Amino acid sequence: MGRRLSVVAAAVFLVAISIVRPLAQAQADQKRLAFEVVSVKPSAGLEPPGAAFQPGGRFRATNADVFSLIGLSYARGPLPFFPSQIVGAPDWTRTERFDITAKVSDELAAADPSSLQSKLPALVQRLLEERFKLTVRHEQREQTVYVLQLVRKDGSFGASLRRGADCGQNPADCKPRVTAGHITGRSIPIVQLITMLSLNTGRTVVNETSLEGSFDVDLEWSPDQSVTDKPSIFTALQEQLGLKLESTRRPAEVLVIDHVERPMPD
Repeated sequence: MGRRLSVVAAAVFLVAISIVRPLAQAQADQKRLAFEVVSVKPSAGLEPPGAAFQPGGRFRATNADVFSLIGLSYARGPLPFFPSQIVGAPDWTRTERFDITAKVSDELAAADPSSLQSKLPALVQRLLEERFKLTVRHEQREQTVYVLQLVRKDGSFGASLRRGADCGQNPADCKPRVTAGHITGRSIPIVQLITMLSLNTGRTVVNETSLEGSFDVDLEWSPDQSVTDKPSIFTALQEQLGLKLESTRRPAEVLVIDHVERPMPD
């Protein structure tokens, strides 16, 4: 957690800004949005990294590096831009930390919370552009990605991956639970599982399993092989789910940083 927004923190932030992105027109409208009040200060590192809306339309980012905020807020789908997809960022955007407090207008604060959360990426983009003088462009470049495939040629799964049952009258029973080194849940859509695998491997994961629909999943691994005898996520996928990740090169979108500056603290 100390050096950048962790996988768990990133996942929390992704939930905060909503996994389902607005439609193109809504995104265009949101780009005109801006926080009414913004304070940016160097962080003393007293709080863990995090970023979220608070009651009253206040946004707080604590102990946050600019590199992570760029990757999360400029994403155009359910995944952030991973480090390999951000090009041209100076080293200080990764190492220097900031505490950011901002507030939207009273009118915007009175909106439905889910509507306000969906506007967070555009608001943070505007904040970065105004306070950090950030300018970016999107390009397609060849990148290393993971391809998700079935291990067994007969199409069967591992013991911890099963076709998902109906959630019935309580959809909350099917909500996935994600912690460091553990993904579990009922009726998880395969697209959502792939998103979680991408977040935990730090690369785009391309589905080549031909699997569709939802699955009951129980995947456990060790994020740090030096402190436990649990398997890596790659070994756990094969042994527990009957899936494998193969590294390959594919064209992928990258975010090129043309300009960024340290802000004046206030």
